[in-house]
Amino acid sequence: MKKYFSIFTITLQEYFTYRLNFVMWRVRQIFVFLIPFFIWRAILGSGGAIYGYNFPAIMTYLFGTTILNSMVMGSRTADLGWMINSGYLTIPLMKPLSVFRFLMTRDAADKLFNLIFIMVEVPLLILIFHPPVFLQANFSFILLSIFSTILAIFIYFFINVLFGALAFWSRDIWAPRFLLMVVMSFATGSMFPLDMLPKVWQTVLLATPFPYLLYVPLKLYLGQDPTIVAAFAIQIFWTVALFIATKYVWGRGMRVYEAEGR
Repeated sequence: MKKYFSIFTITLQEYFTYRLNFVMWRVRQIFVFLIPFFIWRAILGSGGAIYGYNFPAIMTYLFGTTILNSMVMGSRTADLGWMINSGYLTIPLMKPLSVFRFLMTRDAADKLFNLIFIMVEVPLLILIFHPPVFLQANFSFILLSIFSTILAIFIYFFINVLFGALAFWSRDIWAPRFLLMVVMSFATGSMFPLDMLPKVWQTVLLATPFPYLLYVPLKLYLGQDPTIVAAFAIQIFWTVALFIATKYVWGRGMRVYEAEGR
């Protein structure tokens, strides 16, 4: 356990080495929040509702996606493709470590660092703009949302490892990852709640793992998901299915890994 704690602390120290990069990333995240904030305030700020969302509900959804983006989609596993292509992966492979635990430990450090900043940024934004935010009083919905968020973290981790593992067979993994990020920016519900889409598109998207990263945990927090059992069943299915797929692809990739560059 001590060795993973060392990896955790070393990963945190890396952020202080490249402080400007991280600060600029956080500034970008604030602007990503402010753009939809001003759009929704112009649409619903004077009252009314759209697709069942009033201004407090949509503001809660917007703040929720901001927090969950840091919790769920803050990840160092995106470096995996580079680690494979550069041969850097050899270093953890030669040590008495589980590579998956090594990657998850680095992810945990990233999430903690992002969360610390989010806990400063979100209250500051609330203090400046005074948006009406819905606070869930039903503890059951809060617990369901937390459990759903934990599953979302694992789903995103396995997706990242699968796409990073493409580097075992290809030098060019930037294009697939870019396509993945474009799809996820829409299909996770980070741009707008997915129940604003036509029913047929909701059905299609909810059959994929992407809505279970942000949209479903937030709907559970808001207490607006009437299919809680089905939502959890599908989320657990994708967690297990992606875990199995990741183990299989990783095993195949290890057979062809040549540690080139090291």
